[in-house]
Amino acid sequence: MKIAIVNSMVGFLDFFMNLSRYLNQTGTEVHFINPDLFIKKQLKNQNLSALFYDKSNNSAIEYYTKTSDLIKYYALLYKVKNKDKIVKDKNREYVRAFKFFKENKFDYVLIFNGAGNVETDVCKNLNLNRFYFEQGYFPDTMQMDNNGVNCNTAFANLSFNDFLNFKYPEQAEKKISFTVIHNNISKSDRYFLRFLNKEYRRYFFNFLLRSRNLLKAKQRFQNFPIEKINYSEIGKYIFFPLQVNTDTQIVLNSPYDSMYEAVNDILPDLLKTGLKIIIKEHPFEVEPVSYSELLKYEQVLLIKKADIDELIVHSEFVVNVNSSVGLQAVSKYKKVLLLGDAFYKNNPITKRYSEIKGKNLVSEMNQLNAEKIDIDNYITHFKNKIFINGHIKNLTAELFEDIRRRLI
Repeated sequence: MKIAIVNSMVGFLDFFMNLSRYLNQTGTEVHFINPDLFIKKQLKNQNLSALFYDKSNNSAIEYYTKTSDLIKYYALLYKVKNKDKIVKDKNREYVRAFKFFKENKFDYVLIFNGAGNVETDVCKNLNLNRFYFEQGYFPDTMQMDNNGVNCNTAFANLSFNDFLNFKYPEQAEKKISFTVIHNNISKSDRYFLRFLNKEYRRYFFNFLLRSRNLLKAKQRFQNFPIEKINYSEIGKYIFFPLQVNTDTQIVLNSPYDSMYEAVNDILPDLLKTGLKIIIKEHPFEVEPVSYSELLKYEQVLLIKKADIDELIVHSEFVVNVNSSVGLQAVSKYKKVLLLGDAFYKNNPITKRYSEIKGKNLVSEMNQLNAEKIDIDNYITHFKNKIFINGHIKNLTAELFEDIRRRLI
């Protein structure tokens, strides 16, 4: 078997390098495709194979436009207002990748997430076998799907009953001795080589700014005290956990361009319920956003840091765009009002807002019912048959063996 691993973020490098070594030990040929200068250096240190696109090919086609999901993803990630350069770069990259994969045959192409890769579109257009990876929706789990991640998975549009019968084909288990090797990544080395890399240089300072803002957000969240909530005093409420304002899950997989827009769209209907509305801000918000103006409504409570499980359990129902909190709520038998697209949309206690917008939300949500045993079976199926046990930061031979078994 011959495997291609597409260039991805440095944060996933340990995962893919160890996966490559594991697959090599089981007799699989693995190549990293078109890595940047920094990743190329790390691969060389461990004698891992890298293949490159023909960079002398500067031709381009008009495959991407300013409204393409890939272009929106990059503009969002790096806060680029002028999309013309991104369109030009990605169209040229698409041509190089298309030529490479047309001329070089692989049994599978492995991609993390896929939203930011031209190879996602190349693989679809060449009808290549691929698998996408992403973190799972429960602790220490991962997604691995041949169609995509999140709302793009192979099972995303199945009915509730069909989903319970869905499973991925797997090959027989192998037992090998394997030792995980962690990379000692130097930030200065990483930044220097990224700056030298032409493909990254244009967005380098935007990348640094985003990294700094994310670090500040994490530190800020750690310093917030955990809020104690008197649930009996609050009474009945709707729980609305926010996602990052410009989360790509919102922009690409919902009718909204921001979390602000989603809140403003549904808030009038939420206020009509007469219930309290607890809005929890996202802990890793990297933008200077503020929802404090919502406090002008007496029904609204804003919180920053609290036990999310308790917030779910005590709520009447949960409003969610499409994050993992929605599935977490379902696992606790809580009804979910979904604003975007998600792979858990077809369970019996989840309703899409687009179907009941302008109606009495409490009345509509009260009509949703399911036996606990059905929800238990639904969640167990995710844990046992859909997600793989493991985490990109907690690498084990068992994780890599579970991945290898799906490569069939």
